[in-house]
Amino acid sequence: MRSLTSISFLLLAAPLGILGAPTTSSENAAIIPDKVVLEARAVVTPAPCVPQLDPPVSEQESAERFEKFARAFLETKNLTEAFEYIDATYINHNPFASANGPNAALDALGPYWDSVQITPLKRTFKGEYGWLNYRTNYFGEIVDRYRMEGGCIVEHWDQGEKYPSFGCKAKRG
Repeated sequence: MRSLTSISFLLLAAPLGILGAPTTSSENAAIIPDKVVLEARAVVTPAPCVPQLDPPVSEQESAERFEKFARAFLETKNLTEAFEYIDATYINHNPFASANGPNAALDALGPYWDSVQITPLKRTFKGEYGWLNYRTNYFGEIVDRYRMEGGCIVEHWDQGEKYPSFGCKAKRG
């Protein structure tokens, strides 16, 4: 298993301006005399998730929302959809994180998330915590832990995380 310190350093060291930078290719550039019109990258910053505190969200509702986040993040790799479940006060506990909040995470992931090959291994939600375990072509096996509040992801850990054993089956992929 490769160190998550490496993934975090590489993710956070990526040029932040690439997220919204135009791309060029013969498929997405329209030629106009003396000009080239470029298509921008398709990662859009969604409105942050708004926690529902009164009445409180049930564990089942949080688990369903976490499952939607996991599918968007790992399976369809749609960061815009995944980040609809991230609260504006999101805290990233990785020591290499440049800042807290969903925008800092999008800035780090957006430039190359499309090129990361992901193999989901397992995921679990229990109480207010969710875990994702997956393998990537760049960084090896990863375990992410998230804490939810009011149906929104408010905290994230990924350095040295171990997948928990609850004595029950975890959902595969």
